[in-house]
Amino acid sequence: MNGNGKINESKKPHNVTIEGRKRVQISAVDEVISFDESSVVLGSTSGVISIEGEELHILKMSVESGEVVIQGKINGLVYIDRSTRKASFFKRK
Repeated sequence: MNGNGKINESKKPHNVTIEGRKRVQISAVDEVISFDESSVVLGSTSGVISIEGEELHILKMSVESGEVVIQGKINGLVYIDRSTRKASFFKRK
């Protein structure tokens, strides 16, 4: 991690793989913005990703590769444009 709380600063190819709505693997993640059992919000080289579900757990988070693996019941995944997000929702202190 660097001083900005980022996981990975390099511009690696971004991929998302969902396996049977039970597991999602995401590459080129540079920031974990927030997470709990019902949602995980990540910053990636392709924008902010919001994963919604039930009993979500981060199984793997690699600082070197920028890979994140999340397990649980995946109900949805959506990209959020960084320029349109509300600052108060994602604000870090």
